[in-house]
Amino acid sequence: MQKKKINAASKGLSPAKQAHTSRATQLLQQALALHQTGKLLEAEAIYQQILLIDAKHFDALQFLGMIKRSTGELQQALDLLSLAASINPAHAIIHASLGNVLLDLKCHADAIASYDRFLSAKPDFAEVLNNKANALSALGREAEAMLCYEQALRQQPDFPDAYFNRGNLYLDMRRYALALNDYEQVLRVNATHFQAWNNRGNALLKLERLPEARQSYQQGLSIAPDNAELHACLANAYKITGQLNEAVEHYAKVLQLTTSGFPRQNAALQLAILHYVFGNPANVDALLQVAKDMLGNALIKDKGSLIYCVFMLKIQAWWQSFRQQASLPQAQGILYVIGESHMLSAHNLILGYRGQHLQCNGLWIEGCTQWQIGKSETNHYQQLMTQYLQAIPVSSSVLITIGEIDCRIDSGILKASKKSTESTGSTGFAIVSLEHRVYDTIAAFLDFIATQAQQRQFKLIISGVPAYHMNVSGHTEGELQEFGQFLSLFNTSLKQQVLMRGMDFLDVFAMTDHGGGKAGQQWHIDDHHLRPDGILEAFSHYLIAS
Repeated sequence: MQKKKINAASKGLSPAKQAHTSRATQLLQQALALHQTGKLLEAEAIYQQILLIDAKHFDALQFLGMIKRSTGELQQALDLLSLAASINPAHAIIHASLGNVLLDLKCHADAIASYDRFLSAKPDFAEVLNNKANALSALGREAEAMLCYEQALRQQPDFPDAYFNRGNLYLDMRRYALALNDYEQVLRVNATHFQAWNNRGNALLKLERLPEARQSYQQGLSIAPDNAELHACLANAYKITGQLNEAVEHYAKVLQLTTSGFPRQNAALQLAILHYVFGNPANVDALLQVAKDMLGNALIKDKGSLIYCVFMLKIQAWWQSFRQQASLPQAQGILYVIGESHMLSAHNLILGYRGQHLQCNGLWIEGCTQWQIGKSETNHYQQLMTQYLQAIPVSSSVLITIGEIDCRIDSGILKASKKSTESTGSTGFAIVSLEHRVYDTIAAFLDFIATQAQQRQFKLIISGVPAYHMNVSGHTEGELQEFGQFLSLFNTSLKQQVLMRGMDFLDVFAMTDHGGGKAGQQWHIDDHHLRPDGILEAFSHYLIAS
């Protein structure tokens, strides 16, 4: 901020008016000196005095608005700066300041309009170009935002904020290598930018460079050891590689560092799942009481966490009721259950298999799909699957429950098949039919499992995918009919290929299908998962031996 020299004497003013103007000028110089040295409360008090003398004093409105923004009083900042802009619309800087407050308030279109008024006078001002790009990015206007970031960086090639923000946009666009490059540009300028270390870790995680991702988070924590986001990201990196004790340590740190909000709720949820997997039920209830505050919050966009939270609350309630009504038989061995969230329905159950009572021991691969397991490129899902299969004792019984995420109405194989048909239907290239896509996905998945289990003498059971039990609003009868047919096709192909390979098949689709691929009310615990007693029922009546 530069001090402004103001001439209080003005031709034609009355003596009283001249005195007021002179007094305001003196006060402004005092306020600016305090403002520049960071004494904001004292400066604010003097700006208020000036406005008592002249309610439309441009400089007092402008600088008081800036203080209000810095203290988070955004509506007051907006009112003050809007009034200042109406008094002197030719003053370029006021529009940049107003744009910043509008950006803070998430009034992105209005912020862009304010920035444009500034840029019409100063088109090459890097900081405002960067802020305009942020507003454009928030509105999903990615191409325009990219142009703004590039223009800002042409004007100021060592501008870390522009690199950081562009990296965030690349991350959102799933252009992870470009995001990584931008974060590294930030760190070349400022190696202590812990948020860049965090987001660099996120890009590396997406690029399946997991050890480097963990190192990036750890480097960030060496700079900001009490940053909850870094602890949460490092916990996630440990979790998806099966280092669950380390994950627990860092999720617990998030709980210590936060008192409210989604980061705390999600850390509690992850800890609840991990303690459930570890067999520490006493810890689960208290954690879920923290986690459940995320439910009903329309601002939370992480649908996966919301689904897990509802599921875990219902699983806990089921077990509490079950333990009051039934006693578990004595286990004679272990049934290892490898899968994504669906393995949690089986975890800790004691069920009958091949003449023995076996207790289910769940091994979690969050978000895993058959498509990912069968990919030619190595990924962390495959690595964790291999790690689990190699650690399980020879000749063990193993249930693998993966495939439901491949089989959703708005994602997975069905969506990919439609997208492929739409994008290649007029190009002259052969279109892979849905039947072939299903067959190939299952074959690659089972080939991987068979290869990793080779010579381990496992008794392998592959679970099918249940009939759908979702909220059907928003879907037409034709879409639901198509989806039901797809689920039948998937399970039929899976059963045939499983049995052909000498594995057993758990036909939960036959158990849950009440016609057309739609489930009844009996066995689902929520929109996606079976109740634990549904698993018991499936093993009792719907297990098909090879």
